[in-house]
Formats: sequence, C-alpha cells, structure tokens
Amino acid sequence: MRIRYLALTMGLLLSVLTASSQGTSTPYQPGITQDAVSYWLPKTQLTITVTAQKQSFKPGEFSRYAERYLRLSDVKDKAEEIWSISNIQISASGIPDKDKLYTLTFPQKGNRPYIELTKDGILSTVNVRTKESAAQAPAKSVKETPKKVNPQDYMTEEILMAGSTAKMAELTAKEIYNIRESRNAITRGQAESIPTDGESLKFMLESLSAQETALLTLFNGTSETEEVTFTINVTPDETLNKQILFRFSSKLGVLPIDNLAGEPVWIDLIDRKMTESYGIASQKKTQSGKKDGNFLYYRIPGRASIKIYNNRTSFIEQDIQIAQFGNVEVVSSTIMGKNADTKITFDTTTGNINGINE
Repeated sequence: MRIRYLALTMGLLLSVLTASSQGTSTPYQPGITQDAVSYWLPKTQLTITVTAQKQSFKPGEFSRYAERYLRLSDVKDKAEEIWSISNIQISASGIPDKDKLYTLTFPQKGNRPYIELTKDGILSTVNVRTKESAAQAPAKSVKETPKKVNPQDYMTEEILMAGSTAKMAELTAKEIYNIRESRNAITRGQAESIPTDGESLKFMLESLSAQETALLTLFNGTSETEEVTFTINVTPDETLNKQILFRFSSKLGVLPIDNLAGEPVWIDLIDRKMTESYGIASQKKTQSGKKDGNFLYYRIPGRASIKIYNNRTSFIEQDIQIAQFGNVEVVSSTIMGKNADTKITFDTTTGNINGINE
C-alpha cells in the first residue's frame, strides 16, 4: 500500500518487462510501432479530497471596553482559529501498473486493428477513434471578492484625535448611539429631513446600518470563514485495516500522519473478492507479467468497501471498483483475424471493458 500525501504526486517508475530488456535499468515507454503495440493495464488510484472549514476570529480594538460603553457581554478579546471537516469525497483514476505490461504483435498480412493508448500508455480503445483536437476551454469568470469594510472610514475627526484608546472607545460608542437615534427618527417619521422616494429612503437606512455594523466590529471583533481543500492519493495493493489517512486538529486543521498534534482519521479498505466479468465472457486467465503477442488483455476489476472515519464520525462509506484487486483476462484470440475490426472501449481506471461491438 502506498499513500501520496497532500501535495505529493505519483511519479511513473516504469521497469523494462520485455525479455530483450531484462537486466537493464532503462525505463520502458509503451507505444505503437509498425509491428506491434505495447501497453500497460491500469492500476486504480484513489484520490481522497478533504474539505476543511477554517473559522477565524480577530478581536476588536476596543473589545475591553465593550461592556463599559455598549453593555455587550461575553465579548472575546483573543484571536482564535477553529477548524472542522465539512466534507470528504473519493474519486478514482488509472495509473500504469508496472507489473502489467503486454505487447500485441500485428499480423504481417491482412487487416490490423487501430489501437489507442492514454498519454501514460494505458490501453484505451480498439478501432474507436477518440483523440481529436481539444477545443479551447472557455475562459473562467473570476469572482470578485467583496471589499472588506474598514471601520476607521466611519470614525469622526474627534474620535481619531482622541488621546487614548479608552477615549476613542467612548467616542465611538457615542457615535454608534447617534447612528441608532438617527435611524429610529427616520423610521418613525420624526427626522427633520426624510427622502420622499422609497429608493432614497432605503439607501439612507442601509447606509446607517452599514456604519453601525462597521463601528461595532471595533468592539465585537470580526469573524471570517474559509474553506480549504486537501487531496491525498492512495494506491492500495492489499486490504487496509484502520490505516491512518491523515490527522486533524480543531486548532491546526489537516496534518500529516506523523504530526501527533492531531487526532487520527482512519481508512478501511476491504477487498470483496468480486471477480465476475460483468457480462463479458473471458476466455483465458493470465499470470502477472505474462506477455503473449497473439492476445489482447484487459482487467476484470475487484470491488472494495471503503470507510473513512475517526473516533466520533464516519465521514464516508461506499463501494468502489479496484483494478488491482481483480484478474487479468483475454479479450479474444481472434482479434487479429477476421474480427480485426471489432470495436472495444476500455475503462482506463479499472481496466474493464466498457463496450464491445463486433
């Protein structure tokens, strides 16, 4: 079992598996030639996406005076960050299985199939053309971040010129009371000057509320919520039982497995030994690494049950197909003969056959 943590990515360490290259250390790159095609079967890699929510609190400049001037109780005067896990998702992708390299030899005469491989050399299709010029992706719209309100923009000259923090807090509290009195006078129709149209009245009331809210942050402080996404890659070769996936701290967020400041989040992955062919009749089983130039191979994936959890919560429980938990099978021994135009589409994540049309 191999785990790729957070920013780590999977490198392809390809070993030479053909008989002519035994004893060398030069990486082999599968591909298509005039005489044959060499390809990898896939190994399923799981990507666990962890979405964590960070709530940050910054105390107000006048937090110590909130009770004295505004009768606000339980106002926090220390900065803090609180992390929580809001979501965990699992997705699967295919990577080359370095132990499953095969070569299909083309006939000297007659028809031969059209073979497509992924950019990593994984078998993709037979007699189905999918590689077309990629259309230009539409430009992504950039969402503008709302401008933060600066409470100092609503401080009067008298407040800014005060000689102490205590005096500034006192004058700011008086300004808040003045704003409230002005708003109440307008809503009661007692103000000396009230806009005659509804839109202007609405704008005036919203402006007064924005001023009050901004000045109150100097006493109450400010809170911000941010979502941060982490990804962890897992390539299982066997059953996993209470394997630590990552650690998590309500103060520090997602942590590596060796950071004991966080509590463990575990993963269970149970091989269910599901080896049926899902309706595709297999003709011949192969041993790991066997290469036969007259056959085309694919995978019948196994199925695994996955659970991710900690001491209090089960975040996710689901079943998923795993290529390396299944078998390698033969598509057809006549693929190079009269049926050389058979169309086959493979799942490049599990190695299974998605569709076959003779």
